[in-house]
Amino acid sequence: MVKKTKAIKGRRALTKSADNKATASWFSLSAVVVGLGAIGLGCFYYFAYGNQESFSPRGVPNRTLDHIDRRSNLSLEEFIRLYDTKWPVLITDAMTDWPAKAKWSWQYFLQRYGGEKVAMKGVHGKLEDGEMLSVTLGTFYEHKHESTFSTWTYISDELFIPTRPELAKDIGTPVYMKENFFKLLPKDLQPWDNMLLWGTKHSRSALHIDPYNWTGTNAVLQGVKRWKLYPPGQDHLLYVKRNKYCGFPLDCFKYNSEVDAFDPDLKRFPLFAQAKALEFDQKPGEMLMIPSGWFHQAYNPEECLAVSSQFFNSQNARLVMEEIFKVGDIKKNHLASEYTSQTPKDQVQAMVKAIPKHVIRKGKEVTKTVLDQFRSKTAGR
Repeated sequence: MVKKTKAIKGRRALTKSADNKATASWFSLSAVVVGLGAIGLGCFYYFAYGNQESFSPRGVPNRTLDHIDRRSNLSLEEFIRLYDTKWPVLITDAMTDWPAKAKWSWQYFLQRYGGEKVAMKGVHGKLEDGEMLSVTLGTFYEHKHESTFSTWTYISDELFIPTRPELAKDIGTPVYMKENFFKLLPKDLQPWDNMLLWGTKHSRSALHIDPYNWTGTNAVLQGVKRWKLYPPGQDHLLYVKRNKYCGFPLDCFKYNSEVDAFDPDLKRFPLFAQAKALEFDQKPGEMLMIPSGWFHQAYNPEECLAVSSQFFNSQNARLVMEEIFKVGDIKKNHLASEYTSQTPKDQVQAMVKAIPKHVIRKGKEVTKTVLDQFRSKTAGR
């Protein structure tokens, strides 16, 4: 199927209140970020994390890489204190009220969308040989049993859910994601939310940090997802591709590794053998929170249906904005002198006011191009 399907050409990927102590932490780190913003993510996190043997963030109880925390009844205050921008966590009751858990099955999707096209990655050989393809959902279903470790397909479609309100309403917003400063951006500059991820057995993502260095989420509805998450400060071991852009309406740098962590070529990438990862399996009904700055890769040991999302909040705002400033479309030195002493939300609002008109126009053009491609894709089904 991979060889017979035409690739989508030029498709741009649009993936998608703190307490007083957290606010104080924000101000204490702001000056550090300003000085380190141009150096890179790894250097900043070396200072923020401290003890690299245990990879424990400063101010957080000692952490090791031998297990992932699984939490239920986790309060927002505790999530902020222990996990947000600090350490990954699996939340076991964040999806209990999602209609998608009961409704989303192959029968449900095939009856409603079987003839509609999806964006899918197809791999025959190595992960680096993969290409983005456009196929009908029905075609994907017909061939999904053919996967092997070196030949597999993975629906990775960031428009499928957002452009279908009946699907979007089946997904909830946990309390941990309620504060989301992306909503303060002009609509045409906001990243798409709720990416559909439906992979065959053996399918996997690239090893990467999420765009804008946001806090990422991944909610598994069916199947199992296997993870490798790499604590910050190991960039020099991960062979990160440099000077790549994400192609979003509000552009940012993209941090992808050349290494497939589930099939590493240690002759090409010998230093990768020294990298330390947190490894675990994510079960149906669990939501993973991936902190800013953590390289991560997912592998599907069996067919897996999931939805990924992201948020930009008071805890990660300094990191997200630094990624936006790095590209140079918005000039930090054009902001008011009181910027560094403002609250995170006020800083974001000041940044939004400083977005040049030509950047907004460019964002509208990028969004229009992607939507036109989507409409052309669905019209041709």
